[in-house]
Amino acid sequence: MSELSSRAATPSLTDFTQAQARIAQLEEELNRAHAAKRVADERMAYYADYLTEGVVLLNSAGKILLLNEPYCRFFGVPLPASQWLQRPVTELSAAITLCSDDTQQLAQEFAQAVLQGQPSHNVQICLTSGRVLDRDVVPLQALEVGSTNVLLRYRDVTAQHQAAAELQTMSRIPEQNPNPVLRFKKSGETLFANAVIRELRDGLPAAEQEQVWATMREAALSALTHNQPQKLEVTFGERLFRVAVMPFPTEEYANLYLQEITEQRQVEAQLASQRQFYETILDELPVEVVVLDEDQRYLYANPSAVPDAEARAWLLGHTITEFCQRYNYPLALAEARHRMFERARQQTGLVIWDDITPYPEGQRCHQRHFKAIAGSDGALQFMLGYGLDITDRVQAEQQLLDQQKFTQQVLDTAPSLIYVRNAAGQLVFTNHAMQQLQEFRQYRSRAAQEPGSIIAREEQEYTAADAHVLATGEEIKKEDPYTLPTGDVLWFQTIKRPLRRPDGSVEVLGVSTDITDLKKATEAAQAAATARENFLSNMSHEIRTPLNGVLGMAGQLAKTRLDARQQDLLKVIRSSGQHLLGVLNDVLDMAKITSGKLEFEQTAFNLCDSMGQAVEPLALLAAEKGLAFSGTPLRESCPNSWVVGDPFRLNQILINLVSNAIKFTERGSIKVGGYYVGETDTHLTTEFRVTDTGIGIAPDKIARIFEGFTQAYADTTRRFGGTGLGLSISRALVEKLGGMLKVESEVGRGSTFSFTLTLPKAEAPRTKKEDVIDNGSLAGRRVLLVEDNEINREVARLMLEEWQVEVDEAADGLEAVQLHAEKPYDVILMDIQMPNMNGLEATARIRQHPEWQRAQVPILALTANAFRADNELYLAAGMNDCLAKPFEEDMLYQKLANLVASASAGAARSYNLTSLRELARGKQAFIDKIIRSFLRNIPDSVQEIRVAAAEGHWARVAELVHHIKPNLVQLGVEGVDEAVKQLEQARQGIGSSETRTAAVAHLTTCLDRVVQELPQELSLESE
Repeated sequence: MSELSSRAATPSLTDFTQAQARIAQLEEELNRAHAAKRVADERMAYYADYLTEGVVLLNSAGKILLLNEPYCRFFGVPLPASQWLQRPVTELSAAITLCSDDTQQLAQEFAQAVLQGQPSHNVQICLTSGRVLDRDVVPLQALEVGSTNVLLRYRDVTAQHQAAAELQTMSRIPEQNPNPVLRFKKSGETLFANAVIRELRDGLPAAEQEQVWATMREAALSALTHNQPQKLEVTFGERLFRVAVMPFPTEEYANLYLQEITEQRQVEAQLASQRQFYETILDELPVEVVVLDEDQRYLYANPSAVPDAEARAWLLGHTITEFCQRYNYPLALAEARHRMFERARQQTGLVIWDDITPYPEGQRCHQRHFKAIAGSDGALQFMLGYGLDITDRVQAEQQLLDQQKFTQQVLDTAPSLIYVRNAAGQLVFTNHAMQQLQEFRQYRSRAAQEPGSIIAREEQEYTAADAHVLATGEEIKKEDPYTLPTGDVLWFQTIKRPLRRPDGSVEVLGVSTDITDLKKATEAAQAAATARENFLSNMSHEIRTPLNGVLGMAGQLAKTRLDARQQDLLKVIRSSGQHLLGVLNDVLDMAKITSGKLEFEQTAFNLCDSMGQAVEPLALLAAEKGLAFSGTPLRESCPNSWVVGDPFRLNQILINLVSNAIKFTERGSIKVGGYYVGETDTHLTTEFRVTDTGIGIAPDKIARIFEGFTQAYADTTRRFGGTGLGLSISRALVEKLGGMLKVESEVGRGSTFSFTLTLPKAEAPRTKKEDVIDNGSLAGRRVLLVEDNEINREVARLMLEEWQVEVDEAADGLEAVQLHAEKPYDVILMDIQMPNMNGLEATARIRQHPEWQRAQVPILALTANAFRADNELYLAAGMNDCLAKPFEEDMLYQKLANLVASASAGAARSYNLTSLRELARGKQAFIDKIIRSFLRNIPDSVQEIRVAAAEGHWARVAELVHHIKPNLVQLGVEGVDEAVKQLEQARQGIGSSETRTAAVAHLTTCLDRVVQELPQELSLESE
C-alpha cells in the first residue's frame, strides 16, 4: 500500500515521457485546431467580404468577431475590416455616427438583443448619403456554453425604397390628375373616382348624377364583356367630355378616362359656322372667284363665275383653254389669262388687268386679279383668281366724265368766279372766269410783297377769310375788293364755305360775283339814303335843339307867377311845341319804317292797363268836343293780359286810330274796345276796335288813306289838319307785329278800324316800380354840361341848379376834355353834334384819362337824333345812357339820379368774377389759372386791336374782338357789351369809322384797367 502510494505519488520517467508526448500531441492538435480556426475565420471573413450585405458579428462581451467590407463601404468605416476584430462595439458606433444618427443606437440594440434574446428584422436606416439600409439583428448561440453572439446584417434597399416611393407617387397620379378618372368593377361597383370627377358629379342634381353614372357604368361593363375599348361622350351640366373606356379583364375592372371637349366643340362649331359663312359668302358674292392648280386647271368656281350649276360641275379639272373652247369664247381671252397666270406665278404681288368678255346680251368689262398662293416649300400651291364686273362702273365713269365736262362748260360759262383752295392756299380748281382773272396773278404777287400796300391788305383779307372758314367750318359772306394794275377796283360779292373732300381733308369753295356796277349803284343809293338820313337827322337836330329851348324855357316860365292871359299864351306855346314835336316824330317814324330801322322793345307790361292809359287823355279831348266816348276794357274778356312787347308802339297805334276818330267826328260817339280772341300756353291773341260816327270813307278812297302823306280827300288837311302819316304809321306798326289793320266804313255814317295781335305771355310782376322823385340825391353833385347851343345850356342849367347841382359849361367837346382834365365831375351831360370836337370824340378822350376814377365818370348823351341805332353807337363809344331832345325835366332827373347811384355802387369795379367762381366751385387754383391766362394773352390782343384799328383793318379788329369775347364774358368785364357788338358787326361792313374808333378806344381802355386790377384776385399761394 505504501509502496503503491509511493509509486503513485512519484511518477515514473515513462509516465512523464508519455505525459509530455501527450501534451505535445495535444498542443499539436491545439495548434492544428487554431490554425484550422484561423483558416476558417479567414475563409469566413473572405466569404463575408463577397456578400452584398454588410455583416457584423459581436460576442456577448460586445467585441467584434466579424466585420465585412460591404459594411465598411455602407458606413464609411476605414479598411481593412480585420483591424476592427476584437474591438469594442462602442468604437464602431462612434466611427459610423457621421453616416447616420440612427447608428449610435448600435450598442444599445446589441445589449437589448443579448438580454432579451429577441431578433429584430427590416429596420430601415437612412444614411446621410441618401442610401437606405434594411437591418436585421439576430442573436446566435455561441460555442461557449451560456454565451450568446449577435449578428447584425445590413441590406442596401435604396433602389427598392426609391421604386416604392415612385410607385407611391404614381399611385397618387390618378387623384391629382386634372382630368376626371373613374374605375368600375365588373360587378358595377365604383372602385375609384378622383376628386375632379367627384366635383363634377356633386355639381349635378341627383337625377342627372344617377343618369350620367349609369351611362358610364354601362360603357365599362360593355368594354369588359367584349374586351374592347369603348368611346362615348357625356355631359356634366353645360360641360361636354369625351370618355375613353379601357377594359382590364384579368383584374375584372375598367378604367374610364374623361377629357373635356366643351371648348373644342365650341371652336368646331365656330369653325363650321365660319366655314358655312365663308362658303355662303363665296356663293353669294357678286364677284367671280375661281381657284386653279399649277396646271391651270379649275379647282373651284363660285356661282358668280359660272352661274350654271351643270357647267360649274363640269369646269372642275378643266383648263382655261378648254373652258373657252366649250363655251365659244375667243381663244385670245384664254391666251391673255395664260400670260397673266405666268406673270402671277413669277411675282409675289397681285396681278390686275381688264378684259372684255362677250355675252349674248352684249360685252361686259371685268377687272381680273390673279394671286399666287405658295406652299411651305415655296412652290405654287394654287392660284386664286377673282374678277369684278366693272361694266356699270366704266359706263358710270364715262358718264361722270361727260358730266364733268358738261359741268365744267356750265361753270366756265358762268360769269361768277368759282374756285377751290386747299389748306395751303393753293388753287385746286378754277372756272374760266377765275382763270381770266389769274392773268393779273404775277402782278399781284409782286405788289403783295410791299408791306402796307393795298394789294397786300387785300391778299391778307382773302387768306384770313379762308383760314376762318377752315378753322370754324362756318360759311361767310363778304364783299372783296380786287385792285387792278390800272388802279381800278373790282368788287366781288363772295361766298366761302368749307368743302369736305372724300379723303377727309377740308378745302374752301369760293363763289365771287362781280358787283362792281351794283356796288357803284348801291353806294349811290346808300349815299342818297345817307343824305336823306343825314337830312332827317339834321332836321331832327335843328328842330329839336331850338324846340328843346322853347319847351324848356316854357317849363321854366310856368314855374313863375303868371296872370291868366300869360298862362293862356304859355299854354299855346307849349301846345304848339308839342304839336311840332308830334309832327317831327311822325316824320321820323315814317323814315325809320321806310329805311327798315324801326325797332321794337321787348318788355313785360299789362296790355289792358297800357292801352287804357293811352286812350284816357283822348277821352277828355272827345268830351271837350262834345262826343260820347265809351270803352270796353280788355280785362272784361281777358282777366290776365300781361304780355311781352313794345307798349309805346302799341299805344301809338291806338292813339293814332282814336285821334283820327275824334278828328273826323263832328257829332255822335267814339267807341274803343279790347277783346279776347284766344290763347295758347305761350301766346295771347287779342283784338282792338275803334268805331266812330264821323264822315266816313268812300270805298274807292279806302286804299289811299294808308299811303304816306296822303288823305282821303283833298280838303282834309285844310279842314282837319295833320300830315296824313298816322294811318300809314299805324298800318306799318301792326304789320311789323304780325297783324293786319282793317277798316270798314260808310260815307256819312262812320268808320271802324280794327287790328288783331298775338303776343307772348308774361307773368305779372310782384311789385310795382315807384316813380323817381327828387329826394335831394343830386344836391352838391358836380356836373359838366357840354352843349353848343346857348339856349339849351341855359335850359339845362336852370334845371340842374334847381336841384342844387354845381354846373360847369363847355361849348364843344374840346373844351369839355380840357375841363375834365382840370377837375373831377360826378356826371357829364354830353351833346353829340358840336363844332371842333363832337361828343363821340370827346368821350373817347375822356375814357383814356390816366386816372381810372376820372376816366369812368358817367356820361349822359344829350342827342337830337331819335334813332335807336344811334343810341347803341353812343353806348358802344363808352357813354352810359342817352336822353333825346327835347326832354322832360323829370326824365333828366331820373337819368342823372340813376347814373350817380350806379357810379357810387359800382365804383372802381371793372370786372365781376361771380360766374367764374360758380364755375370753379370753390377751386381757387382753377380761378388762378383762368386769371393768369387772361393776363398773359389779353395785352397782346389789345395791342393787335389798336394796330388793326389804326390801319383801318376792321375785319381783323372784328376777328380779334370775336376771339377774346368768351374771355370777357368769363371774367364779367363791365361796360363793354355794346362796344363788342359794334366791333363784331364790322365784319359785315356795319358801322362808320368814327363809331368803330370810339368803340375801340372804350374797349381797350376798359381792358387796360382790368389787366391792372385783376392780379389782386390771385391767391397768395400762386404768386
